[in-house]
Amino acid sequence: MNSGAYHFKLGDFDCACLSDGSLDYPLKNFFTNVPVEEVERALREQNLPTGYITAPYTHLYVDTGEHRLLVDMGAGQLGPRTGRLLPNMRVAGINPLEIDTIVITHAHPDNVGGALDDNGKLNFSNAAYYISKVEWDFWFSDDARKKTPEVFVTIARQNLEPARSRVRMVESEIEIVPGIRVYPAPGHTPGHMVVEAVSGDDHLFNTADTVLYPLHLQHPGWLPVDDILPEQAAASKQAIFDRVAAQKTLVVAQHFPPFPSLGYVIKEANGWRWKPVSILAHKGD
Repeated sequence: MNSGAYHFKLGDFDCACLSDGSLDYPLKNFFTNVPVEEVERALREQNLPTGYITAPYTHLYVDTGEHRLLVDMGAGQLGPRTGRLLPNMRVAGINPLEIDTIVITHAHPDNVGGALDDNGKLNFSNAAYYISKVEWDFWFSDDARKKTPEVFVTIARQNLEPARSRVRMVESEIEIVPGIRVYPAPGHTPGHMVVEAVSGDDHLFNTADTVLYPLHLQHPGWLPVDDILPEQAAASKQAIFDRVAAQKTLVVAQHFPPFPSLGYVIKEANGWRWKPVSILAHKGD
């Protein structure tokens, strides 16, 4: 059994949640505007560690029959437990060279850090890369250095530049291949996008970093440090999670524990609640 891959069906599509590993973050990175005691109390209520947040790095793979798509490319060697996306893909029977479509939801290190091999060549060399034009322009602008850590800018540029000739700029909501749409969801970054997959009556949303952790659903006012445009992030959060809750849409939330970060969102009076899918076995591993 490969615990780094979870296979499932979405209508006629063959899908998988793939693990790139995980990383531990200080509480202050995820909750900048809340007293630490309040965050610790909320974590204790859910029997979670109170000294740090462990965020899984989960990536969605979709085989539509015509196209093979991957959402984001992993973190590479960002941390001691990251860089597992490619090995987990291969164990799951997915050939990186057969990926023909990459969606870059945004260009943070954990989303583009795995784009290149040790020789600086594209790991997904046969793919077309879809990224928001706003996102691309931001990371190659002087503004990026004013609003994000220098290391974020360096990693974005180093990993995006080799794909330049294969990049397709997205300027609005669009169906990029049959059954796969991308939507602007700015705030976490200026050009942050989310991804919808539709096959028959089945719908799935990959919400990327619209929300980083389940506590951000329960407490919508609790803000992470890396939301560049907080007001836009709040509007995107409201629109997307109200939608998936109302439609009872299956959701992949990239950093929601436990892996495979797959579940449903339930509307509540002051926010939402995360309901993970009950995973009894990793089908098809």
